[in-house]
Amino acid sequence: MYEFDVAYIYFMNKHLLLHKWIALSDPNSENFNEVTAYLKLSISVSCTGDEQIQITDDTGPDDDKVMMPTSIKPEYYQVAFRFYKGEKLPIMD
Repeated sequence: MYEFDVAYIYFMNKHLLLHKWIALSDPNSENFNEVTAYLKLSISVSCTGDEQIQITDDTGPDDDKVMMPTSIKPEYYQVAFRFYKGEKLPIMD
């Protein structure tokens, strides 16, 4: 399940939501906050007199940004890494 207002898309550039990933959740599950699937979609909204926009196939690289429904509250964690470079010591006889 994912919900958004049609006006949100209509007021976007060219009235078009193009090749965007959305996170889906299952409203019938015990944990409604859990992402159950991802879907990539394109939607065009037009009114009388608006130019019709042709939705094209997605040939570009994937966009890492995922549109999340407000019902999903993701938990974020931070991981820190440190890298050390060791020097090779000469072998002494």
